[in-house]
Amino acid sequence: MASLKDIMFPYRMKKGFGAASFALIFLVLVLEVEALALVALGIIAHRFDLFVDLQMVIFPVACLIALAAAIVFWWRARSWTKTRVELLNVWAAGTTTTGAGTAFGEKLASKRPPK
Repeated sequence: MASLKDIMFPYRMKKGFGAASFALIFLVLVLEVEALALVALGIIAHRFDLFVDLQMVIFPVACLIALAAAIVFWWRARSWTKTRVELLNVWAAGTTTTGAGTAFGEKLASKRPPK
């Protein structure tokens, strides 16, 4: 079973950005949009009753905003996670004490496409 830390940072376990990470990002964003609406209406405008009455509008809008942002983050994180896992593998291979592997910088330079 994965911990919350593994879901938030899947590259630490050398995994991709999956459904659990997507769902966590979505839920956090929904809570943030709802909290922003609460602060704007309930605290600044002193109209908490308006915040409660408008939940039929605020919640679907919060879900749409969170879904759009989570999809963009998921799309971007897929390529970022692949790169991050590759760099972690190169870094781990470059830290051998036997001297059989090359240094981390040399491996990164060899992966760079020629100009």
